[in-house]
Amino acid sequence: RLGVLHVGQRIEEQADFEKIYKNAWADNANACAKQYAGTGALKTDYTRQRTQWGLIMDGWNSLIRYYKNNFSDGFRQDAIDLFLGNYSVDEVEHASPLHIKKDWKFLALPIIMVVAFSMCIICLLMAGDTWTETLAYVLFWGSASFGTFAIILYNGKDFVDAPKLVQKEKMD
Repeated sequence: RLGVLHVGQRIEEQADFEKIYKNAWADNANACAKQYAGTGALKTDYTRQRTQWGLIMDGWNSLIRYYKNNFSDGFRQDAIDLFLGNYSVDEVEHASPLHIKKDWKFLALPIIMVVAFSMCIICLLMAGDTWTETLAYVLFWGSASFGTFAIILYNGKDFVDAPKLVQKEKMD
């Protein structure tokens, strides 16, 4: 319609244009996804050309998104709410709703769980002198990692980084 292509030409026949267009499309998707989700867009390699490495990176980005969405992205939603006007600052109230003191368990329990799980894997890979010694170490570190994981799951809502600002009521 714009006269870019001659009559009978197809866009699929323009390899250089298609490559530039798909790369620009994927770069734009990455920029938008990084602003909103904190990672690059998923399946951009599909837009460019699907590879095994791209599939692995999609899985990695999905794991990072899950972690960020649940444990470290509440501030992002708060910033969006402030920017869009969904939250209005009360000038009379001096206490900020953004500063909520966390308990020691929010730092200690995840570290204990990671260390215990790592030790369990190390004990499995580096067997002791006897199988009973190896089994004892694996059971100890496995139960320690499972126990801390159970405590984290039981207190799961406390570990989630939810937005702290409350939406203002919509006025009609």
